[in-house]
Amino acid sequence: MVDLSPIQIGLLLAAVFAVAFFYSSVGHGGATGYLAALVLVGVAPVSARVAVLIANVLVASVAWWRFRQAGHFDWRVLLSFAVVSVPCAWLGSRVRISQQVYEIVLGMVLTAAGLALLLCSRWQTDEVARHKFFLPLALLIGAVLGFLAGLTGIGGGVFLSPLLYVFRWVKPKTTGGIAAGFIVLNSIAGLAGTGWQKITHAGPLLWLTLPAVIGALLGTHFGARRWSSVTFSRVLAGVLIFAGGKLLIEAAT
Repeated sequence: MVDLSPIQIGLLLAAVFAVAFFYSSVGHGGATGYLAALVLVGVAPVSARVAVLIANVLVASVAWWRFRQAGHFDWRVLLSFAVVSVPCAWLGSRVRISQQVYEIVLGMVLTAAGLALLLCSRWQTDEVARHKFFLPLALLIGAVLGFLAGLTGIGGGVFLSPLLYVFRWVKPKTTGGIAAGFIVLNSIAGLAGTGWQKITHAGPLLWLTLPAVIGALLGTHFGARRWSSVTFSRVLAGVLIFAGGKLLIEAAT
């Protein structure tokens, strides 16, 4: 970890708070945003990966709790994904490969998904027609997304949310509760795969969890209880576009 000036620390605190606020408001943990903020102040992503994953678990846990309290959750749908995603996330966390091509492809997919969702957000209401849940497809999606989550060191909710919107298996806001639970379970599996030694070395960056949790407590209040489904969809679109753009920039540099 590099030495940070007081100005850099202040900027990092503000950035982590803002990322946690907006990401948690749509049921996400914010891992991609934390990594982007750390890169901007000169911290190598490799050294920050475990600390980011821990912050991801805490923020997504707050989101999961808040969305469940507000009635935006479905255990059956979450478990259908998680039963295969968790072991695949553990497996993915033990694989080490070059990620440049992966980041380019994923960045394009997330950005396209965010733009499509932004254009269609006016129709994303609680009254939208829901489609029948298809378990075999959910198991396949869970396996793929779990492995990608472990491979990249994020919880995978940023992958799952757009798919839930496309398939319309649940109401718009319920995607937030399901994505949050998905992130918590996969992030814990990813931490287990990294090993205890790497977790203990994350200490110098664990102070980032404080502004992250505060941001999550505020963000989930708006996302789960106050924002309309249209606003929720637009914020989620912004999160996807930000995450996709961040990956493309990182791959290019």
